[in-house]
Amino acid sequence: MMPAMRLSYVVCLTLLNLIIVICCEACNTTEYDVDGVCCLMCTPGHRVLKHCGKNSGTVCRLCTGSTYTDVPNGLTACLSCTVCDEGNGLRVKNKCSYNSDALCEPLPGHYCILTHGESCRKAREHSTCLPGQYIYQTGTALKDTVCKDCSEETYSNGSLMNCEPHTNCESLEQITVTWGTPSSDAVCTHKPSGPHLGLIIGVLLSLILLIVILSVLLCKNTRKFNIL
Repeated sequence: MMPAMRLSYVVCLTLLNLIIVICCEACNTTEYDVDGVCCLMCTPGHRVLKHCGKNSGTVCRLCTGSTYTDVPNGLTACLSCTVCDEGNGLRVKNKCSYNSDALCEPLPGHYCILTHGESCRKAREHSTCLPGQYIYQTGTALKDTVCKDCSEETYSNGSLMNCEPHTNCESLEQITVTWGTPSSDAVCTHKPSGPHLGLIIGVLLSLILLIVILSVLLCKNTRKFNIL
């Protein structure tokens, strides 16, 4: 092939490739495609009322009611606002507006188990520690409560941050009525004191002596009546 013809061939091939690229080029980031025509997107908070034409631009309309769009778009309908349902353990953190969706967060005493971006879609109530356990980590909006079992010689009813040691009744000079368990403390009672015990014994002996004396006197009186 002659140099002139080769040059013409290269130029034609280059022009053909350029035409193909131009024809097949996608719309830019601020446009959307409608039957091969690139239309300008609507701004956040709006949706498309009428697509653009060869001699007209895109017609947009503001989102109303409980609807929104939060990015430039070519949508013909606005998106429905998220409902923060108490049945799913949620409450409203940020209200929905025409250009942003509602943000939900867990109710007090709940933690999120399903997220969507910065919003929580479902929450669950914090776990309650059982008797014999203590709260190792308090529940947050993102994490459940963490419980751990009490060690030996300690107890908790499930609401304590640390297990308490069982009361040592002997160290208090008392008697153990009930031994401590992982969920309850020991129960103590006072020991009977020496003087108190002596007083009880003295009263009992006095009563016995009195009964004996009365019995003897009763017997003597009975004999006198029998003699007469």
